[in-house]
Amino acid sequence: MSDFKDNLINDTNYFFDGDYETVQGRIIPSVDEVAFGRYGKEVELAMLFIDVKESTKIVDAFRLKTAARMYQSFLRGVTLIALKNDGEVRSFNGDGVLTTFYGDSKCNNAVRSALQMMNFINNILKPKLKSYFINNKQAQNLTFDCGIGIDVGNIFVVRGGAKGDDNNDLVWVGNPTNYAVKLSAQSKVAIKTTLGTDVTTVYNIHITNRVYSNLKPELKTIKSNGLLSVNIWNRQPLVLGAFLPSSLSTTTIYRTNKTLSL
Repeated sequence: MSDFKDNLINDTNYFFDGDYETVQGRIIPSVDEVAFGRYGKEVELAMLFIDVKESTKIVDAFRLKTAARMYQSFLRGVTLIALKNDGEVRSFNGDGVLTTFYGDSKCNNAVRSALQMMNFINNILKPKLKSYFINNKQAQNLTFDCGIGIDVGNIFVVRGGAKGDDNNDLVWVGNPTNYAVKLSAQSKVAIKTTLGTDVTTVYNIHITNRVYSNLKPELKTIKSNGLLSVNIWNRQPLVLGAFLPSSLSTTTIYRTNKTLSL
């Protein structure tokens, strides 16, 4: 047996043979604050994940530099909005961004970020990209759009990978991370009309009831005709399938297609 294989076996056994040292975190940790090995920090965080829809088809349709312009603009905009709302971007996953929020206002800051991100995408980024899609035959049936998912709860933060520069990063272990990613994929809903035809309504933002119950009134309602306050969120009928895991079956999901001014 090779020394390399022996090391892989020993490393794997190491993680399973002993308990983890767990530290209760008071802030969002950086990579340098989390040691390698059986060590982790447990922190209550709101997790926001935003994802570009049909990104593979979009990249296939455009030249690499054009696709780079789109992604860099997207990543720059959502990052600045997250930072503006006291969030910290912790992972760029190609066409997706994972952002963490900490503190008493974490749910409100995460939802405000989501509403402002969709404002940026709808009113700044999409108009800029419109001509690129119209003038590209491969992209004429595509549109640049995003889905956002948010959940809140305890996260166990560990350091994964191998020692050395650029070979490791923090891993955000917990249901809130997984649920935020899954919920970001719930963007289009087909609604049956009385005439028997399907009308597709897009809800770009999905949050769990754990997030919704912590929202301030100004992030739940808007003024309609300047008079009545109307709830911008509606409860999603839960349909388990390819996107939502069965563990979400007891969780109420709220969705919206509204935005918030920048």
